[in-house]
Amino acid sequence: MHDVMNLGIAGEPVEGLLGRMGRVRSEISDPDIIFVMTGINNLAMGDAEILSRYEKVLNTLISGFEGSVVVLQSVLPVILPWLDNAEIERVNCSLKEMAGALKIRYLDVYSLFVDKNGNPVSEYLSEDGVHLSDRGYEVWSRAVEEEIGVLV
Repeated sequence: MHDVMNLGIAGEPVEGLLGRMGRVRSEISDPDIIFVMTGINNLAMGDAEILSRYEKVLNTLISGFEGSVVVLQSVLPVILPWLDNAEIERVNCSLKEMAGALKIRYLDVYSLFVDKNGNPVSEYLSEDGVHLSDRGYEVWSRAVEEEIGVLV
């Protein structure tokens, strides 16, 4: 059994998370594992220049929680007419490289949400094409549980 805190805020862009890192650090103490996933709100609004802000978030977590394992999760695919998932894949490639450079873990959940042709699995997304369906949450939580199993 694990104690879990979800500190995510619906609709929050990367800079929103960056702006509240002080509050995040004050709300939790000595977590074993920190899972981070952000960026889709920026990408959906046409802002693909998120990497420097993302790196600041990660560095704040790394330095603020030295005994914790930080796990950077990939951005999930979407079904939106104005956002090409190829852009998300490019960002994910950069995030994976960033995780390696920062010596933190990278969890690729994107690949679990696309079919063999690279298209998003619609059953895993809600009608808005962005948020997860119940089945999508099952897939995601299973991946997180497996990662926790590797780490503990």
